[in-house]
Amino acid sequence: MQRISYLILRHLREELSAQEREELQYWIQSAPENRDFFEKCTDDERLRQQLQEYGKTDTDAGWERFAAAHQLPSGKSRWPMISGKDRGGMFSGNARQPQPPGKTAKLRWWMAAAAAVLLLAVTGVYLLQRPAPQPVIVQQQEILPGSSKAVLTLADGTTVPLDSAGNRMIRPGIVQQGGQLQYDNATEAVSYNVLATPKGGQFRLSLPDGTKVWLNAASSLRYPTAFTGAERAVEVTGEAYFEVTPDAGKPFRVAAAGQAVIEVLGTRFNVNAYPDESSINTTLLEGAVKVSAGQRSTVLKPGEQAQVNASGHISVMADVDLEEAIAWKNELFYFRNADVRAVMRQLERWYDVKVEYAGEIPERRFQGEIQRNLPLADVLEGLKNTGIRFTIEERTIIVRP
Repeated sequence: MQRISYLILRHLREELSAQEREELQYWIQSAPENRDFFEKCTDDERLRQQLQEYGKTDTDAGWERFAAAHQLPSGKSRWPMISGKDRGGMFSGNARQPQPPGKTAKLRWWMAAAAAVLLLAVTGVYLLQRPAPQPVIVQQQEILPGSSKAVLTLADGTTVPLDSAGNRMIRPGIVQQGGQLQYDNATEAVSYNVLATPKGGQFRLSLPDGTKVWLNAASSLRYPTAFTGAERAVEVTGEAYFEVTPDAGKPFRVAAAGQAVIEVLGTRFNVNAYPDESSINTTLLEGAVKVSAGQRSTVLKPGEQAQVNASGHISVMADVDLEEAIAWKNELFYFRNADVRAVMRQLERWYDVKVEYAGEIPERRFQGEIQRNLPLADVLEGLKNTGIRFTIEERTIIVRP
């Protein structure tokens, strides 16, 4: 508590370093009682009353004595603002806003002096009354973001681990170049391979026809080593972004989680087919696709999204946010009115963690974006500014109201 008192006084003196300001902000936002305590120590009216109780009525003499004792510069406001933004620059916090400037230094010394007195008076009561603190983030080790990694399963059952460092020929016609796998369409014998990413992994693939595929975390793609028939057919689970090479005589078809089929000629689109999501979402960026489920089908135009639910019903959303749909491919988390569970599902996949909920799930909505290359703690630092608390125990995030 002495450390917090010291930081608050330095805040009043406008002497906080960037690191100290962040430390104080973190403490203020980590618990409601912390914010209450800070506001008591920086409330104008309360400080006036506190100081008057101690008989400080000679403002000129008092200012000189207090300024000399605490090294306060004359004529400056005692109320710098603590930023409400987290380190990722995404979420707004609720830090108390500064009082408007223009008051005299003579009046401001009252505030700083009274705060010093109040800190001494209140700290003891605060320590007695405050319950045992619940840490927002308790982290034994830093949990890093995902990276380029996957497992290639060949037709004969051989598995080949892949990462971003490899440059090699895996089999004739199959070459790895960094975080991408490339196929040569000249392969004579046609067989089926599976590329799968774990949680915390992503990978790129160039199919035999030149079609490019980006696989998100916890996803898989089954495909032939050559497209020799009347169509080009692949199967996807999880999430993938496609840039399909045009070939009017050989349509490209994607079977999504065994429930929906997307047929295209030449186009760019994203498929989200995670089993823990409520629907299979196909978002079209360019070209045209036909989405089918059972006897139902619909043709999408750019900017539209088809949502196929568990019963096979297809809903079409117009003018969807394309940046949100492919944010993961662009190394971003992009939240648009997302609830807590939706946000946590993304963090589970990308950071390879589990999520547990302690008590009632908070009713919060998130909007904004943050880079996916940040450690988990940095992302949670931004999320907690909405008032939700998190605890990390090993590789489990515990969400608390």
